[in-house]
Order: sequence, then structure tokens, then C-alpha cells
Amino acid sequence: MLSGAAQLSLRGQRSATRPSACKLRMESGNSFDDGLSKKFDEERATREKMDKIFKDASADLQDLARSELESMKEEADDILQRRQEEWEAMGSKAAESLTSKVDSLAEDFLKSTGRASDDDDDDLDGLERFLGPQVVAVIGNPGPLRDALMAKIEERKALKVSSCEKLLETRGINLEDTDTLIYMGDEEALDRYTVERLLGRAKKLRFVVVVSSLGTRRSDLFPFTVMNAFSGVLDKKRDVELGIQELSKEEGFSCTIIRVGKIAKKAGMDAVKMQYGDEMTEEVAPVSAAEAVLQSLMLQPAALNTSFSIISTAGKPPTQSDWDDEFLRLEGPELWREPLGTVSAAACRDWVKSSWSQKWVKSGSGLTTPVEIRETATGVQLVFVPAKSSYVSFKEEKKREKAREKGDEDDKDKSDKGPPRDMEGGIEISVEERPFPRIRAMRCNMAEETVIKETSEKIMMSSLKKDVQGWIKSQ
Repeated sequence: MLSGAAQLSLRGQRSATRPSACKLRMESGNSFDDGLSKKFDEERATREKMDKIFKDASADLQDLARSELESMKEEADDILQRRQEEWEAMGSKAAESLTSKVDSLAEDFLKSTGRASDDDDDDLDGLERFLGPQVVAVIGNPGPLRDALMAKIEERKALKVSSCEKLLETRGINLEDTDTLIYMGDEEALDRYTVERLLGRAKKLRFVVVVSSLGTRRSDLFPFTVMNAFSGVLDKKRDVELGIQELSKEEGFSCTIIRVGKIAKKAGMDAVKMQYGDEMTEEVAPVSAAEAVLQSLMLQPAALNTSFSIISTAGKPPTQSDWDDEFLRLEGPELWREPLGTVSAAACRDWVKSSWSQKWVKSGSGLTTPVEIRETATGVQLVFVPAKSSYVSFKEEKKREKAREKGDEDDKDKSDKGPPRDMEGGIEISVEERPFPRIRAMRCNMAEETVIKETSEKIMMSSLKKDVQGWIKSQ
């Protein structure tokens, strides 16, 4: 058995010959760190290589895109240039065509007024097609008005004219190609049935003009009651007017009713005055009434599907500008016009917009139907805005109930007659500088079914006439 000293010596020798655990762990740790460092370096190198590849690819793509955009821009510029050249060429052709038509129209007008020779008629056929009527049938008895009308129509040499002495003697007239029919009903009381039957023979009908008499809508007022007392002539003529207007809506042709008084030519009474509907009582010159018929057919769109009265007044024969201004009364139609004299139209327009119109939207205006103000370039529109009501009548409720039972309640309002909700009528006030400073009032915002707000309209028009006169005097 070894002594204590010997055992300690032997333990020390074993320890000296055995590697240290700490040393082993350190050597192992150093080896692991070297491996990780190597992997990190490899990954870093890979990332740098990939970054370079992506950077180079991105630069290449940008260069390619830039090149493509420049190429597309050049192509677009080239296309725009070609289109511009094409539009310029088309515009030149259109301008030449329009100039030719305007020249032809001016030439025809000068010939009709005797201010040009009749040397060149090559383009008259195309001109008449441009203006409208081509084949005209004139129906009526001989007389100053019919003779004046025939003479004016025959001046348009491209127009083919048919006529007969009396309405009932129409079997010899070929109406198959007739596109325009003129009834001279200012004297003879026409028969509605015969008129409608005659209209049915014109298969290409586009225009109908009825020359009727003043008073057809005032047969219960003096002096027209005297004319209508024994034979009911005005009532018969009114029946013809209504019949043609109804057929116009059904068949699609345009209808114009021109009402004239006694046909007479008086010295110095060469000017004309027109008014919408059935107004005035004076006489009219045959040449003036005949020209109004042709103006309605060929030069005045405002005359289509309307009616007006015409009389002669003191003055010179109207120029084309005068006719245009008279037919302007039919747009709306016009209710009133007044010259401003030496007063500025711009000042009057500002007064209408900032002062006069504003009183109608305030409480206590006296209007039975409220209005809202809409400004225009030449003035204002006072548009009627009726108060909405939730009341439903018994008849309407039953109608909706039946619609619900049939499953079409969404269509309950489709059959209801009446104007569109935003077309309740109104009055437009226009202050104009040409042909001279003046103010005009006309109806606006109208549809075929619009009910005229007579009370409110009368209140505003009475105030306008009075206030304009007061304002002019104050200037």
C-alpha cells in the first residue's frame, strides 16, 4: 500500500500525461469559427456577384426601355403628323364645299331680289335640295295671294310645281313625288276629311303649310264672331288646322300654320310684323304673305311645327335680316320686346341680373308658382319650380294598385302624361346689343306637355314692362 506522498505523486503524473479538457474545448471552438467565417465569406462573395448581375440587368433593361420609348415617341409623332396632314386636307375640302354652298345660296337670294343676273343656274338643283322642298303642290282658288305665291315659287326654277284651282279638283294632280303641300285656305272654308284624304296621297310628304285666317282661335271674340256667325267658317278652318297638326304628329311631316287677315295692297305698307299664334287683326299685302310662306319652307327653322300671324305695317319691304328678326319671335315663343334707345345694353343686363330678377325669389313676390334664377350670357331665366306634393288621387292609387298586382309597379309612371320634371316652363329675359340695344322676353324650359303658368307669367310680364320703362327714364 502506497503512502500518502506516493499517491499524490502518481496522481500528478497522470494529470500531466492527460490533455486538458479546457484546451480541447478551445481547439474545437477555433476550428468551428474558422468554418463559419469561410462560409460567410463565400455567401458574401455570392451576394456581391448576384448584386452585380442584378445591377447590370437593371441597367440593361432601363437602356432597352428608354430605347423603346424613344422609338414609340418617334412613331407617335409620325402618326400625329400624318393625321394632322389628313385633317388639314379634309378641312380644305369641307371649306371648299361649304363655300360653294354659301356662294350658291347667296347667288340665288340675289337673283330672287333682282340684284343679280340669271346667267349661271348650274347649281340650282343642288341648292334647292340643300334648302329643302323639291316638289311643291299648291292647292287653292285663284287670287292675289295665290298668284303672288306661284310667282315666287316659279322663281326657284329647280322647284317642280303642281297646283289646282279648287281643293276638290285634285284628281289630275300627281302627288306621288310631292314633298311639300301648301293649302291656300285664307278664303275658302276647307273640308277636313278631304284635306286628310289628299294628304294620304302624298307618300313622300315632308312639309305642309296651311295659309289660314286670323281669328280661328278667337271665333268667340269680336269682330270674329260676326265672320263666324252664319256659316261657321272660322270653326271649319280651325278644324282643318287641328286635323293637319294631328296628322303631322302621326305621320312625321313638319307643319306650319300661317294666319292672315284681309289680303290688300296699300301704298307705303310694305313692312311686316309677325306674332306667334293667332294675334292681330290688320290686313297683309299678298307679296308679304307669299314671301312668309317661302321663308317658312326654306330659310326659317323656327317656323317648323308652329303657327303665327302676319300683317303689313308702314315701312320699306323687309330685307333678309328683317325677316330673320321677325321669325325670331317664334322661338320660345317671344312674349315682348322693347328697344332701349341710347341706354347701354350691358347696364340693362346687369340691372336685370342683380336687381330685377332677384325680387322673384324672395317671399311675398306674388307668384303662384315659385321660380329659380338661371343666369345666361345675355340675361336670366326665371324657371318655374312647382312645389312637390305627396298627394295621390284615388284614380292614381287604383292605377298603382293594378300595376302592383301585375308585377310592373316600377312602370307605374311611364304612362302618366305630363312634362318632364325639369321642363315646367319659365320666362327668359335677354338683353341684346344687336341689331340695336333692346330687351326681349320669351318662354323657356318648355316641353310639348308643359302647362303655361298664366297667372305667374302675367305678373312677371306686367312688372317687367313697367320696371324697364322706369329704369330707362332713370338713366
